[in-house]
Amino acid sequence: MTMRIKGTMAACMAALTLGMAPAHPLAAATPCAEPAHGADLYRTACAMCHGTRLEGNFETPALTGRFVANWAGAPVSELEAYVHRAMPLMAPGTLSPDDTRAVVAFLLAANDLPQGKTVRVGARTRSACPS
Repeated sequence: MTMRIKGTMAACMAALTLGMAPAHPLAAATPCAEPAHGADLYRTACAMCHGTRLEGNFETPALTGRFVANWAGAPVSELEAYVHRAMPLMAPGTLSPDDTRAVVAFLLAANDLPQGKTVRVGARTRSACPS
């Protein structure tokens, strides 16, 4: 295993160990809490691979553009199942169901897509949540 991969794995595991918090207590109380908590989780568990602006890199896909097109029309539950099963890359399946929902809510909000049961690309909305 190369030093680069070992370093990446160590960084991922440290982030997961230190940064993963229990489900946000306000997630059910306000519509803005879940994407906000998801943003915190994204910074901790996802940004090291997908980038701070969801831009991806030469090894990891962006979570905008083609990502949105690939999931267009799919049930949000399928996206949540994929994220829960496959992410984060170095520790798949470690996000709780609540944290997985929060990360997906953040991804939808970051792509200016409405929350709902389906990834609705044509129905872009302005978020009432502060950035």
